[in-house]
Amino acid sequence: MFEVYCDSSYNESEDSYIGCTVLRDGKQIHQSTTKVPDSPENNLNCELAALDFAVTLAKIFSENDREIFLYNDSTEAVKSFQAKRKEIEKDFSGSSVSFEYIPREKVNQAIADSLSKKFPIFFLDIPTFEVESFSRREDILSDIARNGRSVFYLDKKEEMSTNKKTCYRLIIRTMEKILSDDRLYLVRKGGPGTQVKAADEIRKDLSDPLVISSLKVKGIRLENSYFLLTDETWGLRGTDNQAYSILPTSVSHRIICDEVDRSPQNLFLRAARFR
Repeated sequence: MFEVYCDSSYNESEDSYIGCTVLRDGKQIHQSTTKVPDSPENNLNCELAALDFAVTLAKIFSENDREIFLYNDSTEAVKSFQAKRKEIEKDFSGSSVSFEYIPREKVNQAIADSLSKKFPIFFLDIPTFEVESFSRREDILSDIARNGRSVFYLDKKEEMSTNKKTCYRLIIRTMEKILSDDRLYLVRKGGPGTQVKAADEIRKDLSDPLVISSLKVKGIRLENSYFLLTDETWGLRGTDNQAYSILPTSVSHRIICDEVDRSPQNLFLRAARFR
């Protein structure tokens, strides 16, 4: 059985995106994020574009599969494609093509929904940095433990987030203690990824002389600091072990992560051994 799950994120006055995940016999074979063509007027137009793109993916990836199912969480969009199912089937060499509604909460549809909100940041004209794993890096762990380096990371504040906006808290700490956790960023979802927008806002703040002065008063040093990628900011990481930073490019810093346990607690527990 061949399946395509598709969803879209409509962003008024901004670019809108389609997310798709493709499965054969229950195994994922493809995921993608693509921009909705032209300027859609509403959410329905976006979902129709998503299903149209799903049909295109089915043409590319299906290999004489007898049954092809395309899923979307808009009943109106699904009904529209069900009405022209017979015409679409002509392009599939006798395969049965079905368009089905599926709630967003279902696993594969949730993946498509997530993909529609995660703009591929490495197509943007923004600098990226190498990501270093600290798991077996004594030099990184000892540097944080012994030299009082500032570690920056983001924490998502669920109680202040809404369906339309995500609230991030910027936390800056050393091995010994948290130096700052009072800077909040309420970022609108959609368009270029939410984490990308948050990173842009934070980077601008950390380039502001007034903000820099207020951080210095708290004992925070930007130079030779670390940006820790956590679950909340994993979307800033892309291919080829590169990531987009929340720190300005003018500041000497490194981006670190752990591939398995991405929590800040993991970092500081490992660094504690090198005090």
